[in-house]
Amino acid sequence: MSGGAQARAGKPGQPGTADIDVEAVRRRFPALATGGAGGSGEGAIVAELDNAATTHKPQAVLDALIDFYRHHNANVHRAVHRRAREATEAYEGSRRRVARFLGAESGEVVFTRNATEAMNLVARSFVEPRLAAGDRIVVTQLEHHSNLVPWQQVCARTGATLEILPVDERGRLPLPAALPARTRFVAATRVSNAIGTLVDTEALVALARGAGAPVLLDISQSAGHLPLDAGTREADFVAFSAHKLYGPMGLGILRGRRAHLESMQPMNFGGDMVTTVRSRDAEWQPPPQRFEPGTPAAAEAAAFAPALDLIEELTLPAIRRHELTLLERLLEGLAAVEGVRVIGPPTAAERSGAVSFVIEGGDTLVAASVLDLAGVAVRAGLHCAEPLLTALGCGPTLRASVAVYTAAAEIDRLLDALPGAVSASR
Repeated sequence: MSGGAQARAGKPGQPGTADIDVEAVRRRFPALATGGAGGSGEGAIVAELDNAATTHKPQAVLDALIDFYRHHNANVHRAVHRRAREATEAYEGSRRRVARFLGAESGEVVFTRNATEAMNLVARSFVEPRLAAGDRIVVTQLEHHSNLVPWQQVCARTGATLEILPVDERGRLPLPAALPARTRFVAATRVSNAIGTLVDTEALVALARGAGAPVLLDISQSAGHLPLDAGTREADFVAFSAHKLYGPMGLGILRGRRAHLESMQPMNFGGDMVTTVRSRDAEWQPPPQRFEPGTPAAAEAAAFAPALDLIEELTLPAIRRHELTLLERLLEGLAAVEGVRVIGPPTAAERSGAVSFVIEGGDTLVAASVLDLAGVAVRAGLHCAEPLLTALGCGPTLRASVAVYTAAAEIDRLLDALPGAVSASR
């Protein structure tokens, strides 16, 4: 038995916490029973630790998808026949469900294809028309490319300057006393997708308010892991993707303040987002419909509501406590593996969801492949956060990320397989 395994053997062996019965939760996720393409036999995934990329779906979400197509398959809005009315109610009912989850009004919830499209919509339709040369957009060094590249492009088109708040050597974000002059907009993540760093969004929003700047928060990596904080509630815009919190792929959410949405012009154009179309011009629907042209992801929207039901049933505070226990176990175990260096904050309390690490002198992709052969799924690469990892001097990393259904045994499986991956990668 390895030193790390011996250290873990003395700990309680139950897979969850007093709040979360993990085995009961796992039974609600069919993918966790099949072990992926390999089934339960050779090649099966037995440690699902790539949850920051996407989460698995509970049976209730799968049932809702099938139910929509089997019983309510019709395009939403305008038609008066029964199926169309049912489809519209399922779609708009999900909008109301999302609004309740976020503490918002349903008219403030826009459905998009993903968080990326939601942030591009704000960049093109809200921020860009308000900028002049010499103005500033402030982002952080922690951002996913989806909350960085759009702002690069806006600055290139307008002559504005992109200001980047730097992280320290452990990937933490110290906030300045004030934002630069002429700051017109602030865009930030609440949790780094690459290294799990928590951002003090309440303090950041207060800084933006002091500068008179609206704020967008990317909550893709926090919405299913952390209770909503004051910063998230007070932000002018928040964006996330349903598939990051147990919902279907292909559905994004933008919550925007009503006054902001009403001031914005559409980014995409077509049917259903118009009230009147003439030969040479058209008029738009009020928000949120003006931002949802064409046939929407109605089935995916309908199937997202059961995912939110699950999260609220288990409660975000309990999910956070459960995941903290797992992150502590993971960080302690990684510290005992020779040749492994953790990237990012040293404690679980400073993180949510994910831990990135490198193998000194090793090949990241080779290590990930060896772990895959051992039934361990982690992500390897730059995690759409290349500037961050470059600033931290590490390049590609291995990333293990947890979810509500993650069991302690999965963390142990990774830690037991890791020494072999270290050796093979060098």
